[in-house]
Amino acid sequence: MTTEYSSFERDLDAAFFNYAHLTGAVELYIQVLETPALQRAFSKTISGQEIEWKMIHRFMSLANQTVVWYPELPVGTILQQKNTIIGLLYGIFLSRMIGLVDYYFSSVLKSRFCHTEKSGSSWDAFSQKAKIDLLVRKNGAQVYSLLQERHKIEHNKAQIDQTFVDRMLKKGVTHSYAAGDSIQKSHLDVLAARDAIKEFVADVDSLMT
Repeated sequence: MTTEYSSFERDLDAAFFNYAHLTGAVELYIQVLETPALQRAFSKTISGQEIEWKMIHRFMSLANQTVVWYPELPVGTILQQKNTIIGLLYGIFLSRMIGLVDYYFSSVLKSRFCHTEKSGSSWDAFSQKAKIDLLVRKNGAQVYSLLQERHKIEHNKAQIDQTFVDRMLKKGVTHSYAAGDSIQKSHLDVLAARDAIKEFVADVDSLMT
């Protein structure tokens, strides 16, 4: 394996670690908001009083003063957004994982081919310079799909549009989406994405040694 792959693998594992624990923290927070008994137990531990939470705000203490930096909201209002919050974290970390693939490509392009790609994506440039059809590598079509999903999560509110469908058709990549669908993922989907990305880059990297 190349040094570029070693760096990629380390960063991918770190991203997945962060995803697992940040989503765990958010899910615990949501569970507390949904469970008055947990609210009372938490309040008892912190303040010595059993309190059920009606309103939530964010604050920090500065020079013995409490500074509220996010206004209070009813618990129910926050709970209505729980799926959106988890979905946001998925989008952030999918973007991070795909970004690591692109950084691997960029690093190899620079170190092996003295090429610096400025288009925002190194997929096509890497394929051309290294003379590797990335779509036929292990999980290549799946990773390409994730690349396109990432773009829709970031720029189209996680909605599949006709551009996505046409682009996938042009590349000959099969998928289950139709225009108008919403991208929704579970933790197991994130795990599968991590594994597919890791195997894809390892397969590509095996051709670079």
